[in-house]
Amino acid sequence: MTSAVAVIMVGTIASLAESVPITDGQTVNGFIRAASRVYQFKNLTRPGTAIQTARGDEYTFTAQRGDSLEVAVTAEDGSALRPAIALIDPTGRQVSYSENPSFFKYQIVRPGTYKLLVLSRNRSLGRYTVAIDGLSAPAVAVAVPSADRVMRNTLRLRPIGCGIPNVAKIRIGTEERCTRDIEAGVYTYEEASQSIKIVDARRDLIAKQLQVTVLERCPATGTPVAQITMTEPQDGRDYTYCATPNRYVQAGGYRYNSIADTLTPLSTTSTGTIPPTTTLPPTTQLPTDSRRQQLQRDYGLAVLDSCPAARDSYVVVNFPESNQIYQYCAPPTRFLTAGEYTYNPTTGNLDAAAKPANCTVTIGGICIVK
Repeated sequence: MTSAVAVIMVGTIASLAESVPITDGQTVNGFIRAASRVYQFKNLTRPGTAIQTARGDEYTFTAQRGDSLEVAVTAEDGSALRPAIALIDPTGRQVSYSENPSFFKYQIVRPGTYKLLVLSRNRSLGRYTVAIDGLSAPAVAVAVPSADRVMRNTLRLRPIGCGIPNVAKIRIGTEERCTRDIEAGVYTYEEASQSIKIVDARRDLIAKQLQVTVLERCPATGTPVAQITMTEPQDGRDYTYCATPNRYVQAGGYRYNSIADTLTPLSTTSTGTIPPTTTLPPTTQLPTDSRRQQLQRDYGLAVLDSCPAARDSYVVVNFPESNQIYQYCAPPTRFLTAGEYTYNPTTGNLDAAAKPANCTVTIGGICIVK
């Protein structure tokens, strides 16, 4: 197989035209003269031949992978030109050569912009025509509708300035538009469904800051939940969310101040005894480790799969059982600072450990101290 070579132009003449674009189905008239550019090329049909030079013209076109390129170069009547052609791929490498260019074919492999050199053989000069065929139409980029067009035509909303309070902010791609035609809040536009979805930053904030599991909606009356109300600074309105109660945020009513990051009970009922834990039916009962589940459910701890070697910055909880201690690690929370604790099965408290317990063996990510 012959190798591709780089093709360069030598002896450029500033007065001559640059590369001529040519498109599918187009025929162009050309004229190779004594002052035409000189190109270096290689006769790829004859392996081992040296690089040659010839005067010629350069044409450019865009091809797609799989195109069946057809080129026809014909000397005009009375012209002494003996044409040849060389094809240069988008990387600048010569990939084909023909001394019979009246009917030339090439299967495009690499998409991009190609150069077609029409060269003169044996220093012949004269006029010619070059025609090209077999190129597919270039891929047309799908324009993303502008944010203003989406607002007007798709969402049917009137955009207003975002610098005023109590507005709905809609993220459309990388842009943002505001309106008062819908409830204040933050929304994102989904191109696939051509609709908007509210981004509930308040729900995420409560879940993150209070280490609780926020429910999608408040359940029917009688179900023990932690009902948390917070005032939205933007519009001054109250929004209420329900969460699964745990040891620190028990069932009852609360007000959360997002600015001061404080949680205040609305009545004494929320500071009373811990509500009984609801037993899940067998089909939804969480499997595996009940101690891990208890730490996550009752204490809001995001228990790690295994304790790291350095534990000074983690909450480390020991569960003494028989002659063993099961140890778990989790990042600290607003309720539990970093340190080592021992679970008290009588009170249900996590008491400060008297001294650190060293792990003897680890099974399934659980440290067991014997």
